Amino acid sequence: MKRLLLVLLVLLGLQTQAQINMCDSVTISGSHSQILIEINNINTVMWYWETTGSNGLFTLAEDSMTNQHSVYNVNPITQISYDTLLTCANDNGITCCWIFIWNSMLMQWLRLGWWTTAITELETNSVSDDRTYDMLGRELFYIPTGTMYIQNRKLHIRK
Repeated sequence: MKRLLLVLLVLLGLQTQAQINMCDSVTISGSHSQILIEINNINTVMWYWETTGSNGLFTLAEDSMTNQHSVYNVNPITQISYDTLLTCANDNGITCCWIFIWNSMLMQWLRLGWWTTAITELETNSVSDDRTYDMLGRELFYIPTGTMYIQNRKLHIRK
């Protein structure tokens, strides 16, 4: 009985730790000229989608606030369809991009690869103001002997 409970706990732990990566959850379907790109198995809505042809000069489709992205694959000037598409989607600061290639033998789109292009990070402002702080972050005006303190983002000990 103990072994059965241990196995169940381990399986539950592994299941809860597994996270679905938005960048890896994309599927593409449709014909050469009418395409549907979807993000599957996540509980979020993509803020923004954009698909361009292989040269990146013309935007073929843009969508927002949806997990499905419809693309009409025709260059608006030359009226030629692309065999390689670049699609990027943004969700709350994370941008994923995929390259899709048309396989004329299989008559389907194939995902060549994906990468994360941006993750929003916090910016810190480092100020050297020569103020002195204790280990709890309170400003010190007098440093007692044998005390650890922080000055200019460095740890010091007064002997």
